[in-house]
Amino acid sequence: MMRYSIRKSPMNGDLHSYGSVRLLRVDETKWELTWNKMIERWHYLASSDTVGGLVKYFIALDEWIVGGISFCAASYKLGPRDNFIGWNSTIRKEYLPRMVENNRFLILPYVKIKNLASATLAESVRRLKVDWYGKYGVCPVLIETFVDISLFTGVCYRASNWEYLGQTQGYSRSTSGFTYHGNKKAIYVHVIDRRFKREFKPSTDRLNNTTKELEKMINGIPQWYPSLTEKIGLNKMTDEDVRRYLAQHLSTYTPYLGRKEHYQHFVSMTQGLLSDLERKSIEPIALAFEGTDNVRILTKFMSDAKWNEDDMKKAYQNELADMLSAEGGMITGDDTCFPKKGRHSVGVARQYCGNTGKIDNCQSAPMIGYVSGKGYGIFDWRLYMPQSWFEDNHKELRYKCKVPDNMSFETKNKILLDMIWSAHESGNFKAKYVGVDASYGSDSAFLDALPEDLIYFADVRKNQLVFASRPETYIPEYKGRGKHPQKPVAATKPVTVKELVANDSSPFNDVALGIGAKGPIFSKDKVIRVVEVRDGLPGKDIWLYVRQLEDGSLKYSLTNAQASSTLEEIRKPALLRWSIEQCFKELKNYLGMDHYEARNWVAFHRYMLLSNISHLFINKLRNMFSAKMHTPGVTPYI
Repeated sequence: MMRYSIRKSPMNGDLHSYGSVRLLRVDETKWELTWNKMIERWHYLASSDTVGGLVKYFIALDEWIVGGISFCAASYKLGPRDNFIGWNSTIRKEYLPRMVENNRFLILPYVKIKNLASATLAESVRRLKVDWYGKYGVCPVLIETFVDISLFTGVCYRASNWEYLGQTQGYSRSTSGFTYHGNKKAIYVHVIDRRFKREFKPSTDRLNNTTKELEKMINGIPQWYPSLTEKIGLNKMTDEDVRRYLAQHLSTYTPYLGRKEHYQHFVSMTQGLLSDLERKSIEPIALAFEGTDNVRILTKFMSDAKWNEDDMKKAYQNELADMLSAEGGMITGDDTCFPKKGRHSVGVARQYCGNTGKIDNCQSAPMIGYVSGKGYGIFDWRLYMPQSWFEDNHKELRYKCKVPDNMSFETKNKILLDMIWSAHESGNFKAKYVGVDASYGSDSAFLDALPEDLIYFADVRKNQLVFASRPETYIPEYKGRGKHPQKPVAATKPVTVKELVANDSSPFNDVALGIGAKGPIFSKDKVIRVVEVRDGLPGKDIWLYVRQLEDGSLKYSLTNAQASSTLEEIRKPALLRWSIEQCFKELKNYLGMDHYEARNWVAFHRYMLLSNISHLFINKLRNMFSAKMHTPGVTPYI
């Protein structure tokens, strides 16, 4: 190793002008630290800890070290690879120690030698068979790798006869598990053992089987949704187009369905939600798409069957994030209600129902969405369980409705706050703002608990208290009786936002919010600098944003945007917050989200998941065909 030096100046030309490529193994040697430093400096992923086996090599050409390559244990589960091989979980477990991943490959950026990368890959296959066996006692049969398609083309792998299998779902492996980064990568594999190839006959044909099967299921059903595509602004599509795109969309979620018999039920439910059926609850969907004999079977699929809706939801969230995430986006929060007649559906109680505008018998579910210049969608949801459901007289009903045993009462505001934090910490979205409606915005503890790096835009009720200007505070004089006052009080009293605006002389601004079906949409708005009230005392300086609706009534919102913000900058989150209401409208009016009739916890959340998977399909088509979001302009009056 002493006769080799790391090349620090350009090398150019053809490989034939140099000697043969050599790989110098450095793992568990004194040279490993030098290899790590080189990768840390020049590789876009840097050096990192790996799980399982690991071998590392310097790439040498003549007397120069011109790069590095390493191999580690392969991914435990990788859908395209496993479909390519065609094995089951038992056989995978047996063969997994013989699967290897090429996790780092670096040619120094100033080394430009034609065919060097392909030659390195060929030499690494020869060396790996010997070195992996010598270190771990097993001979590898297949190598896999992941290529960041935003940075590289993967041409050296294709030139070396590696098979392209598709793209990852956007996760990376670490010592603590898997972390979502949203950056999908191309998957390449190379079978290096002939006996393995003869036994399993790996084939890329298997990768398309699921999509083809799903498309056949869709093709076999005569009823479709000719008017839905028009409603959402997609009237130039054929049924064949929709079937093909839907099959591709649903194939992402089939790995979480368990038994293959569930595929047809999954297709039927999704297609039913996308159909022109007047009612889109389980029974009408079953009758229309599976026949009279399958009503109970489809009900069981939604309520009791074993399939992994939690991981399916994560896959949905990742797809939504991939499609929508953009700078300046907003996490939106609100709850939506489902009026009910009976008392036996999970979470039903007499509570305020937004649909009817009064205290009514209903279910309520806090939800969060995301909106950016790329579109909007619902990201997370959870059914609110009223406190009465945790009393002893509901014990039997909790059991019948499959309410999780470890669940305890939480307020809607706590549920929504947890979902906002979870979405923000996931890193899935590039969020600048968070927007909520008045039931959350009027809760000062809720606003204070939001992530500090997000600008909140919160609707508030007309009786929300603020200070018109920052008041002096003082300790009241002792009046000779009781304890001496210790708590400061404000010298002036706070006022309601309604009173403040009524006494404010600044004019409203005329603003065009967007272009609707009948022309421009105009509104009036103004902003006033105020001071928040915290326990009767002044808090932070914030903005009060006031908008006048078509009927002359006023809508009030608070935002902690910077003091230097312009009206246009403050108005921007106001124009984003409406999107969650638009999601609710589309999910209910077009996709039957509120037609849900099953009674238990599992079925409710599965129904919400399939409704949102259907909505994501609609938005994929919109993006694909550049159709406008089905809404009049940037924001409606709400």
